[in-house]
Amino acid sequence: MADVPSAALPKPPPLPVLVLITALAPLAMHAVLPALPELAQVFAIPDDRIGYAVTAYLAGLASAQLIVGPLSDRFGRRPVILGGTVLFTVATALCLLAPTAAWLFVARTLQAIGGCAGMVLGRAILRDCYSRDEAASRMGYLVTAMATGTMLAPSAGTLIVLLAGWQGVFAFFTALGAVAFVLSLFYLHETNLTLIARLHVGLTLRNYMLLLRTPAFLGPALNTGCQNAVWFALVTVMPVAIVAVYGGHAADYALWVLLPMASFVAGSFVAGRISLRVGTARMISIGMGITAVGVAAIAAVTFLDFSGPGPLFIAMIVYVFGNGVALPSLTATAISVNPAITGAAAGLLGFVQWTSGVTATAIVSAAGLTNVGFLHAVMLGFALFAFVTLLFTRR
Repeated sequence: MADVPSAALPKPPPLPVLVLITALAPLAMHAVLPALPELAQVFAIPDDRIGYAVTAYLAGLASAQLIVGPLSDRFGRRPVILGGTVLFTVATALCLLAPTAAWLFVARTLQAIGGCAGMVLGRAILRDCYSRDEAASRMGYLVTAMATGTMLAPSAGTLIVLLAGWQGVFAFFTALGAVAFVLSLFYLHETNLTLIARLHVGLTLRNYMLLLRTPAFLGPALNTGCQNAVWFALVTVMPVAIVAVYGGHAADYALWVLLPMASFVAGSFVAGRISLRVGTARMISIGMGITAVGVAAIAAVTFLDFSGPGPLFIAMIVYVFGNGVALPSLTATAISVNPAITGAAAGLLGFVQWTSGVTATAIVSAAGLTNVGFLHAVMLGFALFAFVTLLFTRR
């Protein structure tokens, strides 16, 4: 994609608004994780099956992205984000009122569908407003801010659960969704200046097939998808395993998970600082080189007899730092294939990423959330496959 002259690019919206709408769905997912043991008790769900609450959320998050991107290419980023925040807020209130596990799972799916609008289109808005390399740099800062909030979400969720129970978490996000809607209404202007004339299902499918046949898209999509799978396998099992397997407390998970999250924030900040100067191709290579060390550490945890959750979380510190360095450049590369379908590319990218997360959570949930050895094997498998996809990315 040839970069558009800066004079022809729209003015970006305020960064805090962009951070909030982008982070809404990930925040809501991570903040609920410390409440999983309580939810299992309240709704009489076995500990090794409560992970499906995460799977339901990720399924909604993944599937909706195929629709959100094309809708924003046709109708604009602003109306789709406004509609998404309304759905997120209403669905979160339904979670708060859930009388049964089935009700909760359906409401969580709707919550994810609404929240994914901002998560997908935040990236598309940056690409609307900046050249590819500058967009990668800005995405580094956006991911840094978003990941900082996500890093604190488990601790905040734990505190809310201790003070107000699982309902308190959903009450908080009902209010946050309402705030996101009001801020978007007043401060989020339209950035898509090249709306397509009509939304055609056949054309949308052809665009998706075109993207999937393009190495510049497919490589980053598969690579980041596998990285997502590694992470979500970890955060699905560990909140339960730390209590049931290692004899810890729910708050212990919130402390352990801070370490790799802080590492990811650091990697993203590095990407924001140097991406514009170094360039996207070199940033991808640097990030994946660091990730290779993390994969080796995960392999060591898998095949050696370590006790306690510490070794795995330490290995993840290295792994996700490399992810943070490479992710903004991988994202900017993937959604820069064709300026006319930036929204569709962002949506399909998100679909691949989060479908990988759904797959990983479903696999580890089916094996039981106390099967830590199986978790190690799943994480290592996805991490290794991420390197296979690097061949596509380098092309």
